[in-house]
Amino acid sequence: MSIFIVSYLLLSLANGIDSRSLLKSHENPSDVKHFESQLDDKIGFWSPSTSSIDWCERNYVVTYYIAEFWNCISSLLMCLFSLILIVRGMYYRIERRFTLLSFSFGLVGFGSAYFHGTLTHFGQMADELPMVYSMIIWWFILFRMNKHHLASEHISPIDVLIVFGIAYGFLCSYIHSLKTFVIVFQAHFTLMVIGGIVKLIFLYRQTQHHTKNVKYLILWYVGLLIPAVICWLVDQQFCEYFNSKNAFNPQLHAWWHVLCAIDAYVGVVCGEALRRLSIQCNKYEGNKKLFKPQDHLRIRFYLGLPFVDYSTHQENKAD
Repeated sequence: MSIFIVSYLLLSLANGIDSRSLLKSHENPSDVKHFESQLDDKIGFWSPSTSSIDWCERNYVVTYYIAEFWNCISSLLMCLFSLILIVRGMYYRIERRFTLLSFSFGLVGFGSAYFHGTLTHFGQMADELPMVYSMIIWWFILFRMNKHHLASEHISPIDVLIVFGIAYGFLCSYIHSLKTFVIVFQAHFTLMVIGGIVKLIFLYRQTQHHTKNVKYLILWYVGLLIPAVICWLVDQQFCEYFNSKNAFNPQLHAWWHVLCAIDAYVGVVCGEALRRLSIQCNKYEGNKKLFKPQDHLRIRFYLGLPFVDYSTHQENKAD
């Protein structure tokens, strides 16, 4: 199932980006969203810009070869965290769903770096479409958190929704590549994130997931979104001032990337923690009242980052 999902989504990405990135309508677009009174038209290696949005960081200031240097470099932190999660997941043979989620997380980071580094329509699609794909995978994990049968053994309404999600991802890729709807995309992605948070809280309230460790991970995951969104909004609202001659630009959009990278990492770990408890509880079958979730989940920290401790019991059921 996981291989089918990643293959289909990557096909959607390639089709959606490749077929539309060179259209005449995407050369020097007239409706570019920007945050100063005048659009930054500085020429660099990737000029002309073909994206439908230009962020607050001034273009080609640090180097001629990278449009938004700090926004580009900060995006790579997502790739680093993704690699850590993938390597650790392979070492402990964690379910493939989390490897897929971690990979999509890294794909977002790579796409974001490419987008900010080039400000091209191709780069924008490589940034924004994987964001939608990663949320579809995240929803797949959340809605199948307590499912333990193989997809080939039983077809449930959730499985039907998964197929719908894949089709939705393909449709979103095609429509978004026709015309890059900035506000619509941002509202759409926000709703996907909020929906995931609501489902996460619902899962925490279930008896088998109700532990302090899960609670703290969810609070961390949701709490990091607040300063991240503040950075994102302030960067846009005060862009003109930040780029004025006597002011200092703190590059808040780059800090948005850093906070989102940490937040996404914590989200993956939180998902792993919930799934571990679900698998352990399922082993009790008819004696689930004897299940004590706090005895089956340990969270370790390394360099300030949380990890699910798989060293004592390894639930290696692949999905």
